[in-house]
Amino acid sequence: MNKKQIILFGSALISLACAFLWFVNWNAEGLFPKDQSTVTMRDIEDHPEKNFTGYPAGEDIASLKSAADFTQINGERDYRTAEPIGIISTDVYSLKPWVKHYRTKTYKGRTTTGSRKAEVIRSAFTMGIDYNRYYLLELSDHSYILAQLSEIEASAISNGDSIKLPIGQKVGLSEQARSYLAPICKQYGVEMNGVFYTFDNQWQKEHHLSVLVVRLVVSVVVWLVLSIGMVLLGNALFLKKEAQ
Repeated sequence: MNKKQIILFGSALISLACAFLWFVNWNAEGLFPKDQSTVTMRDIEDHPEKNFTGYPAGEDIASLKSAADFTQINGERDYRTAEPIGIISTDVYSLKPWVKHYRTKTYKGRTTTGSRKAEVIRSAFTMGIDYNRYYLLELSDHSYILAQLSEIEASAISNGDSIKLPIGQKVGLSEQARSYLAPICKQYGVEMNGVFYTFDNQWQKEHHLSVLVVRLVVSVVVWLVLSIGMVLLGNALFLKKEAQ
């Protein structure tokens, strides 16, 4: 293998790894419009049939100040918001409710159902395509609760930004997730009596494929741009020196 082939192969391989990391870690949800109208308690009372989880919270939506506040939540429509002061990522994920639970294969126009996806997984890598990560959310009294929120919001909190989370509700925790999360919850004194869930499942379901396609297209562009750039740089650094 000559130097030119090594440059081509190395550039393609390195840029592919970078593009894969981009695809896995970049969240394209911010490119798609959401209804930014805040929801008040009056809206919730006037529309008892509607699920307001994930909607922007109005000023009269009660905010969680402590883990004790979260413990007192009782019922699906007992909505809350939160203005966390910190966040801790776990390596535990649950399958997104809007994602198909079974893998499918299409061959010659025929689609077959494959194995069922795991409901809960542990991974050292970001698994944001089909899974939602569990976080420990630090509230104003420095107590923690379990939460699931968007990667964009989690990143903002991690960077020290002050944000008000969308309307959330308390949801259950599977036995498998409870088992995986037990060590870190014990370390931070977190009660595993539920999860503060802030996703608008309907919006996520409607935009899941579009977000995935955008991530894929942009990742391909990243791969191409990096590949070309690295090949040109490699040629300039090594082949020109050799020619001289």
